[in-house]
Amino acid sequence: MQLFDIISPDFFKPLTGINHQKYADIITMIWFRCKRTPLYGESKNIMLDWLEDYFSGLNEDIPLDSDEIVYNEVSDGVQRTPRFWAAVFLRRLKSTGWLEEREGGYEEETQIVVNHRIVPIIRSFSDVISPQMVTYKGKLFKIYKLLKSVSEADSPYESVLREVSGDLDELNAALRQLAASIGTYVDELTRGKTPEEVLLLFDTYEEKVVVGAYHRFKTNDNLFYYKSELFEQLELCRTQYFEALVKDFSTIEQVSDEEAALAIGRLVFKLEDDLKEISEIMKIIDERHILYRSRAVQRAQFLLLSDGTVKSKVNRILQYCVSTIVDVDSLQDFGDEKIGSIFQMFPQWYFDEKALKPPILPRKPTPIGELEEQEELDPEVIAQRQEQLFRFVRNAVTAENVNRFAQSVLKEHQVTTAQALVAQYQASDDLVKIIGLHTYSSSAERTYEIAVKPSFVTCNGLKFQDFSVRKRG
Repeated sequence: MQLFDIISPDFFKPLTGINHQKYADIITMIWFRCKRTPLYGESKNIMLDWLEDYFSGLNEDIPLDSDEIVYNEVSDGVQRTPRFWAAVFLRRLKSTGWLEEREGGYEEETQIVVNHRIVPIIRSFSDVISPQMVTYKGKLFKIYKLLKSVSEADSPYESVLREVSGDLDELNAALRQLAASIGTYVDELTRGKTPEEVLLLFDTYEEKVVVGAYHRFKTNDNLFYYKSELFEQLELCRTQYFEALVKDFSTIEQVSDEEAALAIGRLVFKLEDDLKEISEIMKIIDERHILYRSRAVQRAQFLLLSDGTVKSKVNRILQYCVSTIVDVDSLQDFGDEKIGSIFQMFPQWYFDEKALKPPILPRKPTPIGELEEQEELDPEVIAQRQEQLFRFVRNAVTAENVNRFAQSVLKEHQVTTAQALVAQYQASDDLVKIIGLHTYSSSAERTYEIAVKPSFVTCNGLKFQDFSVRKRG
């Protein structure tokens, strides 16, 4: 189904004509007063009274588009009162699909209601004008509490996994919006400020803006603490709680158990990808914050340093002189000694050719000598060196070798852990490959997935966080 199969083809015309601002004001006013009523509406006479008060407050002549004149049959002889304009604009919104007229019941007035199909569009207008602040920490804590309670939920799919999926979508959308709006935000924050004010602003920017907006969200108390716990709970959804989730999914969505098992597996993978995406978005937010903040500071510094006109220099001298005046009496005591330190005077020939460091003499070209003949290498030495090189290539920590190592350890087990691998593979080269599983866990060519665990592994003097390894679906 297409968009204009649901709404009128003329739906956006009121917002594109010469009276677009008035229509936007009227739509906002009607929505603000009707959004809490049962049917998003009010009686026709009351709504006309609202619009009449609006046009009375404007107290101006209102031009009409050509199609508005034709549709409303407006002629020059009609008295154009505020009530008249209220009826014209209300009729226009009904004809284009913004409003609907519903007949009242017995002894009830006719009602004008907002078209329920376009309520999301009107809400989006409010979000553009007054965007809602998403509490990132609150969203993440809610997701954490839901997943921790999956074993106790009577309907684990409907009340837990589906809710978690929606909350993660909202959280990532809010973070992406934050990343995309940083440039505009910094531009609005510095617009109209002098270079000195911009530099002063960014002295406290990190503490008052960045930390308050999102920095606490990614500290050890929040994102990184919850992350390993969340991955563990999702792993349990794939194993221990899988049957209960499949049963609930098949009941709610009315599908077979086989389809439900496939859908639950995909949903768990999707939630894991959403959690990983949070870290990627946070990295981009950090980079863009540094980029736009640096640009603003550099622009302010450039303006301060590049303004070298005589007028600017005189203004600076006068500002310095004013700053040294304490009271009215000190105006008479002002002398040349107060600005004498601003200028540095040097006699003629203060710098001469003897004060300059002589240039470095260029090196003279020398002829290339002949290479000495080398003795022929022993074939056994060559073979040994080649074997060493091949062994180095086979044991190098590359994405290909790590993938090959992952395939070998997952032949007999569907899932294993770094702790189990360390106990099985004791060689130092194998230990490096085990750590390489974590290093290349985000590469596009990997054939496995890892999930970080809260415990730690200690081996041969090394300590690193434990993780589980499974085949990539």
